[in-house]
Amino acid sequence: MAHALRQLIDQSDQVIIMGHKKPDMDSFGAALGISRIAINRNKPVSVIINSYNDSLSEMYNRAVASENYQFIKNEEALAIADKDTLLVVVDTHRANMVECPELLDKTDKLVVIDHHRKTEEFIDNATLTYMEAYASSTSELITEILQYIGDKKDIDKLEAEVLLAGITVDTNRFSIKTGVRTFEAASWLRRMGADTANVRQFFQTDLDSIKQRSRIVASSWMASPGIALARCEGKYLDVQVINSRAADEMLNIRGVKASFVIGENEEGLTVISARSLGEVNVQTIMEKLGGGGNLTKAGAQITIPVEEAIAKIEEMIKELDTK
Repeated sequence: MAHALRQLIDQSDQVIIMGHKKPDMDSFGAALGISRIAINRNKPVSVIINSYNDSLSEMYNRAVASENYQFIKNEEALAIADKDTLLVVVDTHRANMVECPELLDKTDKLVVIDHHRKTEEFIDNATLTYMEAYASSTSELITEILQYIGDKKDIDKLEAEVLLAGITVDTNRFSIKTGVRTFEAASWLRRMGADTANVRQFFQTDLDSIKQRSRIVASSWMASPGIALARCEGKYLDVQVINSRAADEMLNIRGVKASFVIGENEEGLTVISARSLGEVNVQTIMEKLGGGGNLTKAGAQITIPVEEAIAKIEEMIKELDTK
């Protein structure tokens, strides 16, 4: 896979990388990892970032300050892309989830690298597809590719730290969906200079956010033995981040095997974050609501009211109890 990717990069005039809308640490880390491969192959490379939430700001600002990466928006990507451009999609395989869906038809060279379970909306015209549901994260897959690509194995310290952060966030700090290869990838990134203290700083948040998370956890209830639900009151621009962190925290409650946090963003969409220790497949539940993810980490954004979404989730949980 690494050699095939290297060949595609060498045969292309430039490389454009994009992840899913509202990128997380895994998507961003994977994008910087592919960017390093292209840089090492002396190819012009750009990363599409249209917007990002507060949890990514520290990481993104450090990347911009380094001046090693070219970040662009959809308009510029559409303007510079042609048939000889290599487009690399990371951390998603769904055409409707990428940063710039229109870009998928602008080039004949398309690579998809993802760790989520394949869904019906997958990108079906890719030249090269690398989808491994066993992997903890896309950052883990990219880290393995970096080791086998055949170039010099040095990567920037920031790239190593961002990739390690991507693995860390998708494994809930190496507590879920973590295999031997996950630790091997993390070990290699540590040897490449990743500082765990710096990685921890990526996860720091302000005091108000911590208080808000505590209020959500305190208001949670058990919808079924082992399954906890909570509601985020009010409307927030970064409700996706708020919900996900609260859902992660709820897994620390003794006896909780899965958690769901439901809230509303400023656009009026209902945003759901779901987490699991592995016994409950939260992906299948979120897919029924039009979302997705993987066995232990999933989510959805839907147009129905929060109360109705809670009722639907509770109904699906009851169906699990009857099986």
